[in-house]
Amino acid sequence: MRLLLDANLSPETASFLRSLGFDAESLIEMGLGAMIDEKVFQLAQQESRTLITFDLDFGEMYYFATSKKLNVIVLRLNDQRVESVNVVLEQFLKTQADLFENKNKRLIIINDSGIRISE
Repeated sequence: MRLLLDANLSPETASFLRSLGFDAESLIEMGLGAMIDEKVFQLAQQESRTLITFDLDFGEMYYFATSKKLNVIVLRLNDQRVESVNVVLEQFLKTQADLFENKNKRLIIINDSGIRISE
């Protein structure tokens, strides 16, 4: 699975996900932390990466996009410390990997009470 972490997630999370065997890139590590949302969305599409973010704007961009060409994971967590985010992502990615096996693209909202998935 190819992942792109928005600039609002720590590069430590990208490193953690790589240690689990995921192909994870961080906008901050790439020197693209100031990139505007539309360009981030395009980059994720071009590189066939699932975008992971805290930014609700990406959920709206996904929802209103005429063609759904990428998966977006929006994290709505009260505890946004690196350690907590890493635990949530590890659990989700290990238990829900089958969501990414077919060609359907999804908007996935992960919050403290559960997961909501839209296609």
